[in-house]
Amino acid sequence: MARRTATARRVAPWLVELASTLPGLVRSYAPGAPIDPRTRERILLAVAESNGCRSCAWIHGSWRDFLGEGAHDDAEHALLTYARGCAEAGQPLPTDDLSALLPPAALRAVRATVAQIEVASLVGNTADALLARLRGRRPRASLALAREAVTVAAAVPLAAPMFATAAAMRLATRVAPSLPEIEMPDGDDANLLVHLLATVAPAYLSNALVRIAVVGAPRSIAVGVRSGRTAATVRLGRGRLALENGISSDTVLVVEGEVESLLHTATGSIVRELGGIRLRPS
Repeated sequence: MARRTATARRVAPWLVELASTLPGLVRSYAPGAPIDPRTRERILLAVAESNGCRSCAWIHGSWRDFLGEGAHDDAEHALLTYARGCAEAGQPLPTDDLSALLPPAALRAVRATVAQIEVASLVGNTADALLARLRGRRPRASLALAREAVTVAAAVPLAAPMFATAAAMRLATRVAPSLPEIEMPDGDDANLLVHLLATVAPAYLSNALVRIAVVGAPRSIAVGVRSGRTAATVRLGRGRLALENGISSDTVLVVEGEVESLLHTATGSIVRELGGIRLRPS
């Protein structure tokens, strides 16, 4: 597919879509976002790659690597298919099929996310086109060059912080410790909660900054987890991740909540369901 650049005709439908879903865009970057941040970044990256926008792919590839891959599910596959379809069509597509998979808040966030990256991709491709003209690889048509220069100049105040943030995330990803091998109770002694925590630990620790702060901490800390009548202790730090049955006497914090939130993480749910978790001092 030819790389599209920003023109009034191409940008207009995405600006309309963005304006109608703006609250969804704001919420997608706020705490308790209706879609998982990893899913959001995979949508952004899928559209950027479909549009051939190198700068957007670099930025959101950095975000994705920083946040970690996490798990995938069939619903996310449908979202990525929808996002790529919008990129190919060059306009927002109906979301009837997605309505059966997502609650309204998540659906608005997806639509806003696609609109956001479509506008960014058009501007990013315009920047590449401008550079090609200045290097003599494309005809230096005065009107086209002026239009591209104005578009790029208007985008610089937004683009510069995004590039800086992406560069910082890329650096953090490089220096973050890798996820250590999970230490479990010997034999078949581990309870169900310990097994579940071992399953979800890679998702929770896939964020590079979390691994730097928690796995790479100079001291080991113990955190208790309780769900119903079942309890476990998680030991983190000094490059270790160990799980134990029950609440250890040296825990500094106890996390209490229903097991459903952990199951959502374990199954790669794209919708956040963490409202049932409570924290209390040990």
